[in-house]
Amino acid sequence: MIIRNISVRTKLLLTTLIVVLVLVVLTLIFADASNRLDKQAILLKDRSELNSGFLSLQTNFYSLAREGGAGEVALFLQELHQVEEQIHVVLLHETTAQNESIVRTGNQILSLLDRFDETLRLNSEDQKFPGVQARTDMELMAGLITDMDRTLSETQNQIRKRGKRQLGILMVLGIFFLANYLIFFTVQLAHSFQNLSLFTQKLSKGTLPPPLEASYADEFGNIAGYLNIHRQDLQKKIALISSMSEDGSGEIFTPDAEDALGNALLVLSDFLTRNELNKISRNREDKKQNWISEGFAQLGEVLRSERDDVRELAFMIVQKLVTYMNLEMGSLFITNDSNPEALSLDLAASYAYDRRKYNSMNLEWGAGLPGTCAQEKGRIFITDVPADYFEVASGLGSSRPNCILLVPLKITDQVVGVIELATVRLLRPFEIDFVESMCESIASSLMAVRTTERTAELLKQSQAQAETLKNQEASMRENMYKLEQAQEESTEKEAEISGILQAINQSTLVAELGLNGRFTSINEQFLLTLESQQDQVLGKLYSDFAKVDRTSDEYKAFWTSLKEGKSVSNTEIYRLFSGEEVWLRQTFTPIFNSEGKVYKILNIAVDVTEKKALQEQLNSRELEITRRGLDMQTLNQAVNSSLIKCELDAEGIIMQVNDNYCQTTGYGRKELLGRNYRLFLKDSEKEQFERIWREVVKEKVYEGAIRRSRPTGEEVWLVSTFSPVKDEAGQIYKVYFMGFDITEKKLKYQLLEDANKEIDRLKGRLKDYEV
Repeated sequence: MIIRNISVRTKLLLTTLIVVLVLVVLTLIFADASNRLDKQAILLKDRSELNSGFLSLQTNFYSLAREGGAGEVALFLQELHQVEEQIHVVLLHETTAQNESIVRTGNQILSLLDRFDETLRLNSEDQKFPGVQARTDMELMAGLITDMDRTLSETQNQIRKRGKRQLGILMVLGIFFLANYLIFFTVQLAHSFQNLSLFTQKLSKGTLPPPLEASYADEFGNIAGYLNIHRQDLQKKIALISSMSEDGSGEIFTPDAEDALGNALLVLSDFLTRNELNKISRNREDKKQNWISEGFAQLGEVLRSERDDVRELAFMIVQKLVTYMNLEMGSLFITNDSNPEALSLDLAASYAYDRRKYNSMNLEWGAGLPGTCAQEKGRIFITDVPADYFEVASGLGSSRPNCILLVPLKITDQVVGVIELATVRLLRPFEIDFVESMCESIASSLMAVRTTERTAELLKQSQAQAETLKNQEASMRENMYKLEQAQEESTEKEAEISGILQAINQSTLVAELGLNGRFTSINEQFLLTLESQQDQVLGKLYSDFAKVDRTSDEYKAFWTSLKEGKSVSNTEIYRLFSGEEVWLRQTFTPIFNSEGKVYKILNIAVDVTEKKALQEQLNSRELEITRRGLDMQTLNQAVNSSLIKCELDAEGIIMQVNDNYCQTTGYGRKELLGRNYRLFLKDSEKEQFERIWREVVKEKVYEGAIRRSRPTGEEVWLVSTFSPVKDEAGQIYKVYFMGFDITEKKLKYQLLEDANKEIDRLKGRLKDYEV
């Protein structure tokens, strides 16, 4: 009863006093936590400075390594000492000193820094920078710095978690104490609030509750009195509304200017009426947008389903448009560019009343409505259909369409085809916009499929040509075989050789040898080739000029075959008196006497020195071409395994991608090939791509960082190179896009910036607490 007679203000003052006491205790606890947080912030800052200093040291080291000079070694050693001082600062922290692993790693790094310093000084004196030991030490230091940074991060996380756990326990105890008091205080006020709650609950349900007891001297008594007055006012208004309802239509309710509830009812009625109208309008717009989105999805699935037959794809497109838009007829014309100077339109597909029409038609450029649409490259929409226009026929009859829509299918300024749609009803504006918005995608797909068809046709032609060449090669082999047989037969006709020798003697190198291997006769051509006089050759052994080993079994077998009457052909090197050497392709033919015995050897030779040199050059070039081909193959494999690669044609159509490109962009190979590169870019990315493309078209190579988005919305950062490739005529026919993913590196730099910002934020908070 005493508590009920105390005012709510007094009760709140008592509660505030208790809360202040609890907050003072929590503030002391928080001050201790802030002190520890300050130490961790200083350690985090020292870690950041150590990482930044070592990253700068590592960058300068590899920069000096590439330049191959030692001019900046003094500055580099100064930076090395700064990193050493930063490691000492990190090791002096209380958190670091308590961790043996961190101290041990830090001492290892300091030992490596001392050895690295000595190595650099020795390399600098020897003018050898950097040495192998310096590179090894730098790699070891990088690994140890990474391990120490990871251990420091884990230690700080453990300390942070332990501090949060202790702070949480103390706060739970403080809250528990405060909650017990508040529960006690709440129980005292519960009765008063319960009465007010029951009263207001009945009011919210539209029931008039009994009057509240207003005998208490506190604020609740005052509230109860006000609520009782409000109850009496509501009862009067209910009685007034009831009396108006009993009179049928009732009187028009006109509240006073001071009656807020009555005026609010009128305002609410007007608002509900307008809200219902707006809802109907929004539903209508939502249905239009849903219809357009569903149409995009279904037609997009059709465009991706067929990649081989352009006429089948055209039929599927027309069928989907006619059925989805609930039209009576549709046709698709494709541009025939076999004669660039006289373009025409071929009817690729037509569809009407759920049936495929197998019609054929060819229109000149500018003839009829489709030809005019293609020539003007603009939409044609007709509601006043001419009397001589075609009729749409079905099994129940025929009628002339009341509405015709023709839209060109174009990419930039190139018209790929024309879509013609006809219906007996009037097309709505959003349906026309839907058809126009799909034209570029349809044109891209038709062009891609037509390019695929042409590629397949060229492949068949090349295969047929290869088969023809194969047959010709077989015929040539057969002829060569017959030629060899004829040559063998000619060696058996000894009587016919004498006449031929006269002609041969005038045009080729001819010499006669005895069975002892000495020259008995030689013509002028042979002497000119050997750069010798006749008396210098006659009587000399054949082996004195040819580079052969007279003691070898091969040489003995050679003369044995000749003495047995067998002809021998070979290619040998002849030494000249000048010291030079010539290559001769020789045919040694035994000459028989009347008794059928071999009595001399006829040697007919041809100087093949130049051909031999040329053959060696060809073999060398062939090996070089083979080696370069293997190098290019290895390079291509290395590029495909390590870089992102994409080949574009001069219009930006994707011709080839590797697995890294598909994995990085998130698109499949079937989704990418044959599609325009711009279709996979956001608006902001398209602006950057167009700037790059303008430079590439000017035969300039672009290098730089670009941003791309995956289908999931993730952003990917790439260091890219766009390189144009020209054909024999000097025209750009494709562009190579190479790149590699730097998203992880960019995120690391972002994390470093976030850590610095967090340090600044903690400093600001500490300054606020000090104030």
